[in-house]
Amino acid sequence: MRLVLAALITVATACRGSDGAAPDSALIEPDGVDGAGCTPRTARTVPLEAFVGPIGLQDRVNTAIDRAQSSLDLQMYLFTVKDIANHIVTARKRGVTVRVILDPDEAANASITGIFNTGGVQWLNASPIYAYSHAKYLIVDRTSALVMSMNFNADAMDKERNYGFVDRDPEDITDIQAIFEQDWQLAQGKTPPAANLDCTRMIVSPVNSNQRIYDFINSANITLDVEVFYITDATIRNAVGTAHERGATVRVILGSDGTSDTSSGAGVATFMQQRNIPVRYAVDQFYLHAKLLIADGVAFVGSENMSATSLSQNREVGGLVLEPDQVSIIQTQFDADWAITTPAY
Repeated sequence: MRLVLAALITVATACRGSDGAAPDSALIEPDGVDGAGCTPRTARTVPLEAFVGPIGLQDRVNTAIDRAQSSLDLQMYLFTVKDIANHIVTARKRGVTVRVILDPDEAANASITGIFNTGGVQWLNASPIYAYSHAKYLIVDRTSALVMSMNFNADAMDKERNYGFVDRDPEDITDIQAIFEQDWQLAQGKTPPAANLDCTRMIVSPVNSNQRIYDFINSANITLDVEVFYITDATIRNAVGTAHERGATVRVILGSDGTSDTSSGAGVATFMQQRNIPVRYAVDQFYLHAKLLIADGVAFVGSENMSATSLSQNREVGGLVLEPDQVSIIQTQFDADWAITTPAY
């Protein structure tokens, strides 16, 4: 049974009322001073590299693992692809220090933990301090990280729409590594100090996702494109509606079961239809697992679903893609998905 979030984690978490009321502030944070990456919009010293799944995803992941020379740290909610597990074992056998954190509630992870045990890979179930350990990232040699909405399951490699980015910015890597170190110690039953995320670009649950994603949606004045598994958080749903009301062109793609998604008793599609916001469903075209927002030429990519649990109780990691050429890759895929998906009404 999951435990209530400890004060260690929640002390830095933005608050939201159970009635879906807005967080305390809807203001966009100013950029950091002197290049410090203290806000999601602070320019990086090394640009991100965006990617889209599923095409080429397994090769990308295996290539990143194969390049590891000293360390490989992975936090993954669902991991069932044995080929990737075998690449991790091979990395350990060539001397790479490997650590893996998995979510304890995902019974399917047992399909690869046997491979890890035989191959001498250190792995732990995440601490129950989180509702779910839902983050999906891989840190290679403490110099680069893959941050994703993808799990390492067969569907993600074959038929799911997902987004991710490769991050090589030293400040970002320091922060992602700090998150892993905290969660590794928590998984060992220790009580470490919280990762210092007072000055970070990253969007992290349960620390700041709640406020930062809300603020990001509120930043959209021209366009807002939403491609998400579902929306069950009333504040997020309302913020999307408010973006339309202030004149932004809004488009929403939901998973094929989107009609059953509810928020405060109202179907999301019904809510959007009442406001003349177009909604489409990914039905037979692909399985939608993405957690994507694009606001005025900036994209949010990460593991966060648009739910109160994901934003305030899970471990999640994401960030903003600011680089125009990389946002273009994401926008092009969204536009292609919009063209082939099924109108909700």
